[in-house]
Amino acid sequence: MFVCVNSRNVRREFDLNTYTTTDDVLKAVDNVTQETAGDVGVHEAIREMTLGGFADANGAREVQRVAVLLAASHSSVPNETASAAARARDAGITMIAVGVGKNLCVDELAATASDPICRNLIVLENATEVDSLKYVIRHRVREGTMLFVCVS
Repeated sequence: MFVCVNSRNVRREFDLNTYTTTDDVLKAVDNVTQETAGDVGVHEAIREMTLGGFADANGAREVQRVAVLLAASHSSVPNETASAAARARDAGITMIAVGVGKNLCVDELAATASDPICRNLIVLENATEVDSLKYVIRHRVREGTMLFVCVS
């Protein structure tokens, strides 16, 4: 599990090898706080996840790699975001794009999601629905999937 929060800077909350038990990982995920989004490109967070977050030196293993992009607005550089997501997919990472609210570009989110889009693109009406994603995250952690959450 690796979590990156995109605010004014791209920042790794913890690496995959920081915790040794599932319960410790889940507690760490619950303790991550969201900051107000700044003008850091989502593409930078995706690049950090692809090159650093899922690196062997940071605890990556040979299991399914899934990234969840949680976005509340559109990217300032949508072409770069789509390119970074394509590179992540080419690296074997399943990209799940989650949009929250009405200030979204669904086409842009779809460009970041892996195929099939109908399974890997989720649009939520408001932030209160984000809590429902905790079940998905917990399930993926328990089944041994390495998961990266990028919040913009």
